[in-house]
Amino acid sequence: MEDSVLFTIDEDQIAHLTLNRPEVHNAFDNEMIQTITTHLRNLHENSSVRALILTGNGSGFCSGADLAWMERASRFTETENFEDARSLSFMLYFLDTLPIPTLTYAQGTVMGGGIGLIACSDIVLADTSTLFSFSEVKIGLIPAIISPYVLRNIGSHNARRYFLTGEKFNASKALQLGLIHEIVNLEAKDSSINDLKKNLLSASPSAITHSKKLIEQLTSPITDAQRLMTIELIAQMRRSEDGLEGIRSFLNKQPPPWIPERYRND
Repeated sequence: MEDSVLFTIDEDQIAHLTLNRPEVHNAFDNEMIQTITTHLRNLHENSSVRALILTGNGSGFCSGADLAWMERASRFTETENFEDARSLSFMLYFLDTLPIPTLTYAQGTVMGGGIGLIACSDIVLADTSTLFSFSEVKIGLIPAIISPYVLRNIGSHNARRYFLTGEKFNASKALQLGLIHEIVNLEAKDSSINDLKKNLLSASPSAITHSKKLIEQLTSPITDAQRLMTIELIAQMRRSEDGLEGIRSFLNKQPPPWIPERYRND
């Protein structure tokens, strides 16, 4: 069985982390989250690495939570849900606080935790056909763990629409919202990444690290208290009546009970 996460460091001391569950659009499960977190922790300690490039194999960058994982989580106790949510929170925290620049390329479907990865990256490119969605509300949950990072990028005004509707939006809208930096066709992915890689390598590693610290210090940093609040919220929502029913309906490919009858075939 292939590894769910591929990790290499090239001759230019650029780390490449690739999500490798293309059969499920690189959806997260607990093992995948732990593996990514381990690699990110190691990068925090590796002063020789100059940058991180994050991609996903297959047709979709990351569709959020894996269905089988969601089904198991629906049977977790509140304590188990808390620990599970904390794992995702730590993964995003270690990505967000990396002292080296992070460059992410997204294609296909990007939802939930996949948007979290994007929101924690320094530079984000996306294919023209990429679709994004904060789909959690559709199954009785909320985008809690990713919210501090996403709100920092798109602001509360835009979150009021897209967090609440769960609607899909395209790369042009994601660019307008500030979720991505540039739209790059899949055919131009490698050349665009290589151009950015050259620019990053032409900059002083120390200056890059201090620039990232400067940005953090001059904006509103994401606190441990905020992260804890999001962990507690999603743990509660997973055990709520709507959360349990929403996950059950989703797994059974049935409309949840809160959708009015006349809209169930839309």
